[in-house]
Parts: sequence; structure tokens; C-alpha cells
Amino acid sequence: MAAQGVVFATPHIPGLSYFPEFLSEEELDLLSAVIEAGPRDASETLSTGRPLAATPGVHWHGFPRPHGWDRSCGDTTEESPLPRLVVGALARLQQRGALPEGYAFDQAIVNCYPEGAEGIPMHVDRATFDDVIVGFSLGAPAVIDFEPLDARKAVDLREVGLSSGTPLSLVLEERSVYIFSGEVRWQWKHGIRQGPHRYNGVELPGGQRISVTLRRMKRQERRSEPGDPDTLWLEESRAE
Repeated sequence: MAAQGVVFATPHIPGLSYFPEFLSEEELDLLSAVIEAGPRDASETLSTGRPLAATPGVHWHGFPRPHGWDRSCGDTTEESPLPRLVVGALARLQQRGALPEGYAFDQAIVNCYPEGAEGIPMHVDRATFDDVIVGFSLGAPAVIDFEPLDARKAVDLREVGLSSGTPLSLVLEERSVYIFSGEVRWQWKHGIRQGPHRYNGVELPGGQRISVTLRRMKRQERRSEPGDPDTLWLEESRAE
């Protein structure tokens, strides 16, 4: 993809996949509506700070205003529609061979980043989560940076023209999806700097950004049934 004559390239890091314009406009509209509505029941956590959730389910973070369901009204048996909305996209990723056959997720983190929000420090996602991480992007673009944990990797990067300490970067565009697994998941740090975001010297459009990140708690090996799209998301009761 490109903006203002600048081509957005995907870094060549083993285990990193990126698909721009992956969500359809209809999927984007439906997902945006569900996110605007907010949590649906008491099983979904809601906070204004950093995501620290280490349990299955749908968790909401960083929203700058009272959001969605009024907990004072009591519990409800209505399940969050968010997992159902991403099942189609996950099935297409499996069809492309981008997700392992039988892999399923049991946690969704919905993050809101208002324009000018603090960045995300460089980090590796905790080892309490399994190998595959999938992220969908809505709203304004953002630049995610990657740096190797191993200093020897940095030497290799210098040999291809990158100076020491210079990260590899990827522009996360609206409707895009990224996948981390293998080397990029475990051997590379990633983070997002505070805006405004720039790529190859060009400032990207500002605005609010929403991310939906899918992960799976690391427990006993759990596999969905191949060909059954409903099992691309594991309900908490089934994940035990």
C-alpha cells in the first residue's frame, strides 16, 4: 500500500505476516458498531489503562469515556458478538495457510488509542500466551516497530544497511490484519511510538485507532475441529 507517494513495505521477519485491506467494508462497519456499543455482560472486563488481562474472554482497555454496558443493571446472558464477527476473517486466514490448521483463540483485547495517546514500549508478549497472535486495526494508521532481542541480529541488520538501534517498521492500516508466530513472536520486541506517526519521513493521518488482538492462553494443547468455523474461537467453558 501507499500514501502520498510512500510505499508501505512489510519487514522480512520470520513469522510475521501482514495483510492490508483484509477486512471487508461490511466487516469493518459491523466490528466498529460492536466496539462502539462496548461490553455486553459482566464477563467482559473494562479498564481505562494498559491491558493486563491474563484470562480468557473479551477485555476492553483505554476507552476515554464510560463505555457500553451499564453494570449497575445486573448480569445478562447475552454473549459478546465480537468473537462471532472475526470468525469469518480467521477462516480466510486459515484458508490462506496463514493460521495453523485447528488453531483457535480464547481471548480478545480491544484497545482504544485516542489521537496523541502514549505509545506502547518495546516488549515481547508474555509467555502465558501461546505462539500465534492476530491483530486487526481500525481507524487511524500507526507505525509498529520491531527490534531483535539477540544483539547478533542487530549486526545482521547493520549488514543490510540499517544502523544500530534502528528498528524495522510496519504501518498498521485500517482493515489490516497482522500475525505474529515463531521467531517474531518470541525473539523480537515490538512497540508503537507516541504519535504523530511517520513512515519514511512522511507524517501519517492522525486520529483515534482501535486494535483487536486475539490470543490464546497457554495450557494443555487445544485444537479446534478442522473445517468448523465456530471452533476458531474457544468459549471460556470449553477452554478449561
